[in-house]
Amino acid sequence: MKHPLLIAALLAAALPSQSSVGQDDGCIGDWSVAAPIVRKEGLVSVEELSAQIRARLDASIVKTTLCQEKGDYAFRLVVRGAQGQLKSLTLDARAPFSR
Repeated sequence: MKHPLLIAALLAAALPSQSSVGQDDGCIGDWSVAAPIVRKEGLVSVEELSAQIRARLDASIVKTTLCQEKGDYAFRLVVRGAQGQLKSLTLDARAPFSR
């Protein structure tokens, strides 16, 4: 018989804890934490960002992470293009397509 408690303990030890995820790179993948920062800092919402990505790149967001870089915020994204290709992007969280 397999030992379910041993398997669960091994899995728990192998996975990073929520408190340690993103601490090294200044990024927040948990949107229950990131969403209040977006509102407080007046950053572009993920809904607006999604609309801009569709309009400008003909792509859809697969994953969004909020990062603090050099004192400002950026979105690190994985987007899927119209032909299904995946692409990584980093965009300013205040004005994503300002450049």
